[in-house]
Amino acid sequence: MLSSFPVTLRAVPPPPIGVRRDPSARSTRRANENPRTISTLAAPRTTGNEEIFKLQHVEKYSNAIGSNKILTDPFKEQHNMENEDIDNKVESELGISKIFKLHELNKKNKTKLDWWQTGIIYEIFPRSFKDTTGTGVGDLRGIIEKIPYLKFLGVSAIWVTPIYPSSGFDNGYDITNHKGIDEIMGTIEDFDELTNKLHENGIKIILDFVPNHTSHEHEWFIKSVQSIEPYTDYYVWVDAKYVNGTRQVPNNWMSIFGNSIWEWNEIRQQFYLHQFYKQQPDLNFWNPLVREEIKKLLRFWMDKGVDGLRMDAVSSLYERQDLLDAPIMASTGMPKRYGYTDALDEIFYEVNEWRTLTEEYKKKDGQTRILLIETYLPPLQTLKFYGNDTNIGAHLPLSLLLNYLNHKTAKEYVDTLTRWMSNLPSGAWSSWTVSSRFGLEMIDGIHMIQFFLPGTPIMYMGDELGMTDMYFRPDQIVDKELEKTGYIRDKTRTPFQWDSSPQAGFSNNRNTWLPVNPNYVTVNVEFEKNARRSHLKILKEIMNLRQLEIFRTGDLELYEISKYVFAFSRSNSFFKTYFIVINLGSEIENINLKKFKKTISSKLTVKISSLFAEQNNGDIVSAKSFNLRPSAALVLESSFY
Repeated sequence: MLSSFPVTLRAVPPPPIGVRRDPSARSTRRANENPRTISTLAAPRTTGNEEIFKLQHVEKYSNAIGSNKILTDPFKEQHNMENEDIDNKVESELGISKIFKLHELNKKNKTKLDWWQTGIIYEIFPRSFKDTTGTGVGDLRGIIEKIPYLKFLGVSAIWVTPIYPSSGFDNGYDITNHKGIDEIMGTIEDFDELTNKLHENGIKIILDFVPNHTSHEHEWFIKSVQSIEPYTDYYVWVDAKYVNGTRQVPNNWMSIFGNSIWEWNEIRQQFYLHQFYKQQPDLNFWNPLVREEIKKLLRFWMDKGVDGLRMDAVSSLYERQDLLDAPIMASTGMPKRYGYTDALDEIFYEVNEWRTLTEEYKKKDGQTRILLIETYLPPLQTLKFYGNDTNIGAHLPLSLLLNYLNHKTAKEYVDTLTRWMSNLPSGAWSSWTVSSRFGLEMIDGIHMIQFFLPGTPIMYMGDELGMTDMYFRPDQIVDKELEKTGYIRDKTRTPFQWDSSPQAGFSNNRNTWLPVNPNYVTVNVEFEKNARRSHLKILKEIMNLRQLEIFRTGDLELYEISKYVFAFSRSNSFFKTYFIVINLGSEIENINLKKFKKTISSKLTVKISSLFAEQNNGDIVSAKSFNLRPSAALVLESSFY
């Protein structure tokens, strides 16, 4: 679950102290051991695209994905054949810079960019955004109250993490009713008002949705425990194994959190499967009734006016039907998940079904409802979620590519981004999320990368301020179950810092659900709006500059300037080019861009400088020689007009 692990940017003071992350950041059985068969586990798929779910078409589908040149070896310089004409190599003194002729490709395709491609998505964890009721917990009316701020910020859509009724074990991701609103968040009428007022202000709303599991208090699970039809096999139920009369779990599979994936239920006298907490039983996606239930719920929310759905924990939807023990990985000593409880091919077919559903709605009114997919699969596996020409996939798989580059060299930036861009399926669009592991001093430069690469930036509330993780005493931790695994997710969820008043303007209750970070006195919206220079003001400059067409459809070129200086440029003509230059290292570097690109003006204008850079906006620097402080970043304009 994205809610459970780090992905979005929260800056931390050096040295990095972990990840400030979005809160948002889971079978035929052996006949000789389990004589009771579960018909739905072995049931063939009967959904709309029926032919692709037959075995012979599974192989065909895999081959079709392969034909898009998704690399199996990430270090091979192999390129998407469809894009071969846009990938040229230019020798530099340090190696090879990569050029992606996106401008020419866009002119060739003549496809107008949609709202989700030109805009910026802002993730909100409602519990921590704004409390209007004095409970110490944020609510929907808090988001309504702060719509003017969202408009000031310039975001195109908000992604709202779960607001459904919940049993409270996983802060909203253990849902008891997919059609309701948790009473602490407000009412369904509040949701309707929020949706309408966002739309009136030109802002879309994307709703977090959890298809993989429910709460153990969900009506479906309660009835499944009692074997009440049609819910009997809505969840993955399996008989126990008995060895010398002792009950044993069905196999060695482990949950995401490192304990057995199986939990015994006394009433039903069977084990149920849970990829996450035991209070979050997994739905049985081999059951066509379950798949149809999920689609009904997606229709419900699209009918309520949502503009997109972010699908949680998608790679965990299916598990092997034969319940085969997973091999133990030498590197971790843990059972393998990939291909056993994670990343089965069926997940890609499910995404195809959901995307087909969103396209049905688009045909009705011409408005795009986007599908975002959470995945922690490796980058080359993540690309599969885009689908292909025959079976379309998600609009935006949530790529963690930039997170892999923490403390890496410039060459690794160039190589990693080249592999991604070279193998992006034709017509696909990237998304960029980042985490705080880069450190507070690099926040502006990381934002420049995130916003100026071709694709859609997805930011977590507080990114714009440089909000940081904070230390928690054991008695302050709310997410105690996950704490047992060694990861404290609460530190990424502290209340949003609006001003320097008590509780940072988040609540009038002294006892907020999580403590406010003590740095709120200077790290807050009001202070940073009024400061001469701040992370908020720099991000606003970045967001405003990104509105230029050159950053949406312009060509991309990647450069290894030195071992620890990474740069890239965007251009759509000879006359104007923008360079983004980031010093990833800990020493001052002297930069000569003329060595890497001859066709640039001799003098460059600083359009945006990071907070700790030596240069200021509007300064003129020589293309042949300028200094860049450690962790500093610049956006430079070369113009022949």
